[in-house]
Amino acid sequence: MSTNPEPAAHDYGPGRRQRGDDYSIYNFDRTPSGVRFYVSGYVRPGDATIHPDDEVIITPPGYAQGHTCRVAEAAYSGTLWDAVLDMPFPPARPHEPGARPAPLSRLLYP
Repeated sequence: MSTNPEPAAHDYGPGRRQRGDDYSIYNFDRTPSGVRFYVSGYVRPGDATIHPDDEVIITPPGYAQGHTCRVAEAAYSGTLWDAVLDMPFPPARPHEPGARPAPLSRLLYP
């Protein structure tokens, strides 16, 4: 049962990342239903905070588009946040003839 009565959407997609409004993916794992990202970021005073069951739009490494993830866990330490994000279905692999696959691409598509 969700403790968050009204899940919110947080957009960190392309063009939205900037100083003071950004995140870092520090780890990711393949799951049976998609990909789990471990992400950290910074929240400024007055910004909306991230809670479980919210949706976060991020841009996985090697992709130019933003993809929606569900927040599984979120924790705050002062102005820093750590979250576990689940992306239910991996995005289609971008077609780049002759390009080497990015590390995330190798994880998603072995």
